Formats: sequence, C-alpha cells, structure tokens
Amino acid sequence: MKRKKLQIDSFSYYGMEIRYIGALPEKDTVFLSGGKGMGKEGIVSMYRSSLEAAANNWNVSYLPGLEYSEAVEKGIFEKDKGALYAFIPMGLNCASLGLISRCLITGGGVISPVADDSLFSLSALSASRSLAQSLSRATILGGENLSYIPFSVASALDEGREVAVLESALNGKGMRNLIRDGALIVQSFSGFLSDPRYISFPDKKGKYGIMGENFGLLDMERYEK
Repeated sequence: MKRKKLQIDSFSYYGMEIRYIGALPEKDTVFLSGGKGMGKEGIVSMYRSSLEAAANNWNVSYLPGLEYSEAVEKGIFEKDKGALYAFIPMGLNCASLGLISRCLITGGGVISPVADDSLFSLSALSASRSLAQSLSRATILGGENLSYIPFSVASALDEGREVAVLESALNGKGMRNLIRDGALIVQSFSGFLSDPRYISFPDKKGKYGIMGENFGLLDMERYEK
C-alpha cells in the first residue's frame, strides 16, 4: 500500500512563495528565537518559556535543528498543550518526517520561505526568522549577540507587537537598543505576560535531560498575586 503524500499549501508573502505543511500560526503564538552559545541558563529559559507558553494557552514557533530547539520541543510536549510551528531555512523536502510529525500532532505545522532546491545560507536563516516574527504575535530573543536591530524586530515593535529579551541574552549593542526601544527583559515567557496563569519553578526532587546535560525538573504552579 502506498503511503499517502503530505499536503503542501502555499501563500504569497512580499513576493515570495511560502510553502507549508499543516497549519499556520494563530494569533496567540510566541516565536522563541535562539542563537549560538546560549549556555545552560539560556537553554533552560527557552524550555521554561515553551512550557509556560503552552500552559498559558499560547502556541510556540521556533527554528528546528539549533542549540535550543530540543528544549523548546520538550516544553511543548511535557505540557502536552499548545501547537508547535517549525520555520526551516531550507525547503520542505529537507524537513524530516519526525519533525513534521512532531508539529502536526500538536495541530501546528512546518513552514519554509525558500524553494525545495535551496541550500542552507545565512540569508535563508534570516528570512526564516523574519517570517516567524511576522506570523507570531510576540517574539522572545535569547542568545543572539546582535550588533544591530533586525528590520523584522524593529517592525514588530513599531506595529505594537510584543518583543522581549531573555536576561541570559543581555549582550551586544543591538539588545540594549531593543530595550531602549521598548522590548521587555524577562527570565522566561511568564514574565512577558501582565497576568500569567501559570509560571514555572525548579523542582529539587528530580532532573530532566536535554542537550546531553541534566537540568532541574521544572513543574507548573498556579500563579498567585
């Protein structure tokens, strides 16, 4: 019996054809954007942000295959709530069945701004970040040592969409400029909301493993003022 082919849809975005499998982000989606050299603190913050976003009825978008990606996925699946959207800087043919399945099972999708015969490049990575920011209600930046503010982030601020910077990523002139322009400083997603329903905290009773290291297990507690 032949395996059923996945349906690929598309839409036009500033003259580019954007192709996707599954669904596109809904309005309450936060883009968790990580970079190189995030370290333990940054990866934990991304895990906590993903976990808290799902618990507070938000969806999560991210870039798969990077240092922080597994932490984001773990947060969504550990809470088993919220849709996951993966933006890949290569064509959909490069998306593994495992990645597609992980996104589709949550009600999310896999999205790419480049053609299937494209090679990985920094410009394609930048395009994926810009698209994710444009299709998400909010962005939390972690690990990017920016020397300038990307146009997509500046546009998000100008349009009144929320932008935040993780405390673990407060380096680089670009980050300082972002904060001066109105970006928040947060430890994780819950600090981004004015009235979060849930927050996370370390639990000394156990450990969980990501990226080959053990970090404190994070449980959810009802938020109380």
